[in-house]
Amino acid sequence: MDFLGELLTDFLGGAALKALSKKTGIGVRDLKKFMPQALEYLVKMLTKNVSNEEGASALLTALIEHSNDEPVDKQIADADIVDGVKIIGHILGGGLSENLKSLSKQFNLSETAVSGILSSIAPALLSSLAGAVFGNSKKTSRKKPSGILGLLSGLFGGRKSASKRKSKRKKADDEFDGAKLISALLAKK
Repeated sequence: MDFLGELLTDFLGGAALKALSKKTGIGVRDLKKFMPQALEYLVKMLTKNVSNEEGASALLTALIEHSNDEPVDKQIADADIVDGVKIIGHILGGGLSENLKSLSKQFNLSETAVSGILSSIAPALLSSLAGAVFGNSKKTSRKKPSGILGLLSGLFGGRKSASKRKSKRKKADDEFDGAKLISALLAKK
């Protein structure tokens, strides 16, 4: 199963939806309709954000901070909404308000409800992504971003580390392409 398929399985499971419903006050049926497109949309925005080294480095730092082995339903139940709001703000960037309005209209939910759902699932989403990047180790070590970029370069067939690329600029096809990170994770079996 690919990464997005695993996300959908984890986040659409009965326990996860019940935890999210309890946290947000939104019915399970509405959440079942909303969650697949919400998760796909967040992954798409993450892909856009990691298209440069600065964005990739910021994401990797967030992954280290949000590594969590708890089940998704427990992560949602225990989610720090303030942290979730910050995560969604980083993922959606300057288009936060427009994106919330669009999702709100599309699913006939209030902007507050959409924001609450996204903020409740954001830490668990990063945790799931951290698990895909770092494996299922109990504790992710605090590595420097350049070290993590080196780790991730393995996903792309041994590309040069970020520090080596800075000292020796190569052709454009040797440059770090963060979008490939998300693509590789989505295709991961």
